[in-house]
Amino acid sequence: MKKLLISKTGLKTITLRQNLLGSGAVFLATCYGGYFGAGLGVLLLAALGMIANDSLVRLNALKQTLSLACNVAAALFFVFSQRVNWGVAGVMAVAALLGGVIGGKLAGKVNSQVMRWIVVAIGLSVAVYYFVTLY
Repeated sequence: MKKLLISKTGLKTITLRQNLLGSGAVFLATCYGGYFGAGLGVLLLAALGMIANDSLVRLNALKQTLSLACNVAAALFFVFSQRVNWGVAGVMAVAALLGGVIGGKLAGKVNSQVMRWIVVAIGLSVAVYYFVTLY
């Protein structure tokens, strides 16, 4: 069974297998993100790219929404565990909000192709750095 997705950027036929794989990838990425959020944005963009044919700006907005839900769920778990250093958590919350606002405003002004290459370059650079330092 195929499902036809229509977006501003065109048509894309998604098979049930692709939809399940992409949805599974989003689920696994958010589970990972709740535990350790580093790189969650790149993982979500990759997973969303498997099931959505849309502009990077719109995919980024969806990624941010999924990241918010993932982080709120993880934060609730930590709050009820009573192991939170509230001073550090407050600084992190303010910095995350500022970063989200500034990043959201800049994302709409950057060319989508340029943004894709920047995301790929940063992701590869970080992967190579950690591979070299760990092995």
